[in-house]
Amino acid sequence: MKPLALIVGAAGGIGSATAELLCGKGFDVIAADRDAGKLSNLARPGLETLELDITDRQGVLAAAESLTARGLTLRAVVITAAVHSTHPAEYLTDEVIDTVLDVNLSSHIKLLRDFLPLVEEGGSIVGVSSIAACVGVPMSSMYSASKWGLEGFYESLHAELSCRGIRVSVIQPGNVNTGFNETGNSYTSSGESRLDRLYEQVVSRIDSKYGIDPAVVAGAIARVISLRRPRFCYIAGANARKANWAKKLLGRDAALRLMSRFFGF
Repeated sequence: MKPLALIVGAAGGIGSATAELLCGKGFDVIAADRDAGKLSNLARPGLETLELDITDRQGVLAAAESLTARGLTLRAVVITAAVHSTHPAEYLTDEVIDTVLDVNLSSHIKLLRDFLPLVEEGGSIVGVSSIAACVGVPMSSMYSASKWGLEGFYESLHAELSCRGIRVSVIQPGNVNTGFNETGNSYTSSGESRLDRLYEQVVSRIDSKYGIDPAVVAGAIARVISLRRPRFCYIAGANARKANWAKKLLGRDAALRLMSRFFGF
């Protein structure tokens, strides 16, 4: 019987690349996403699709109960589902704050809690974080906050689940060429020319066209799952590596200054 992996956020980008790669490596895959239309494009042997919105509490519980009723267990759980946000902090709406924290942190945690009983001893849990959890990205305060919080949760799980031999890791990619960074940019001009100019600079410099292929991140995820003793955090992409090395070698304040300079602040 093949090992089974659940990938949440599998309809596109990193998630779909991971689903395809794991199928090729001998896994059966449950590809879950709220976008049923895009999920239909993933049809291949060994892959089952599941329409699932990470924020739908009843839907998540029903999915976990369904797998339990089928007698299935999970060798790996990979969660790539997230929303992006680029927005000046002064003009953040309650809706943006609540949505980003719900999808990227609260609902992620709740989903993982509900599926934990299905994870096999010796299995793997992999969460996709971001360079924004290494150094705060200007105009991306809520996205950075959600990813920092997620890594804190995963750090706790790393020790907590070791008694079951479950391996917990995060992948911290930089910019990825998926179109993700072009979503969630909901700020409209405030009439403050300097602020508007800085916002446009940030949006232009995080354009997905400058990012790495999502297959690179998928490869990192697959490697983590294959290792008996993976590290907690893996970096994917040159800009993420630069940010991490800057923080380690120069210190946090210097890394923040470099980040600010990069975006023209």
